[in-house]
Formats: sequence, structure tokens, C-alpha cells
Amino acid sequence: MTYTVQSTASWSIDDLGPYMSDILGAMGKLAKRYPKDVTTGALFQEFLAGKKTLWLVLDGNAFVAIAMTTVKTVDATGTRIFTLCDLAGKDVAKFADELTTAMEDSAAKNDCSIIAVEGRSGWEKFLKPRGYKPHAVLFRKG
Repeated sequence: MTYTVQSTASWSIDDLGPYMSDILGAMGKLAKRYPKDVTTGALFQEFLAGKKTLWLVLDGNAFVAIAMTTVKTVDATGTRIFTLCDLAGKDVAKFADELTTAMEDSAAKNDCSIIAVEGRSGWEKFLKPRGYKPHAVLFRKG
């Protein structure tokens, strides 16, 4: 298996066409898992509006997963933060190296001095060996 992680930022809708069903399915899985946080439509609109960058994880030409990222600038300091904010797919361990490399390369190209990952605590087993560590904890009720 040869995994590639590709930003779709410069892709046309026609380029996305062969993957559209898989993309919407993955977004639907995120919406089902986190119904108080996202909807399939909202995720797709964030991508279409350019608020988030959509990435495809492929095995050859076969769909494996989606990832979505943002770049934010901290108003107080001007610090740029590249954030992996959504990931839906299977077998993350199999493409974790390719995914983190693609994210880190994109962060460098976007002059981001911080790379953040918003995800479940289970991701720590993939991120810790790559130099990531917990920074803050989000507490929620309800």
C-alpha cells in the first residue's frame, strides 16, 4: 500500500467528482459521531467557502480518508497556527506518517510556527512518537 495525502485546494469540482460520494460519506460519519458540533452540510460548506482545506488520503487512486485543516492567526501576537481539525477514515496508523508529513509541510509553506491537532485522546499514540504533546484540555458538560 502506498498512501498519499493530497490537498484539494486547487482541485476543481470535476477533479473531486470520483471521490465525492466517499467525501460526503466521511463527513457524514463525523456528523453522526459529533452531532452537537458538526453537520455534513456545514463541513462541506466550510470547505467550499475556503474556511477549511480538504485533504484526501489515497491508496493509489482509492479513497481512504479525509482530513480538514485551518490556518488561524492569533490577533494578539500574529502567531500563525496550522490546525488539523477534522479526520474521518479508517486505519489511521497506516497513514499517520504521510498525514503528519503533509500537514507539517503545509504548515511551513503557510508560515505557521505552531501545528495543532484537534482530536480524540486516542490520537496521542500516533502523535506522541512524532513530537506532538498535549497543550490544553477541553472540558465539556452536556
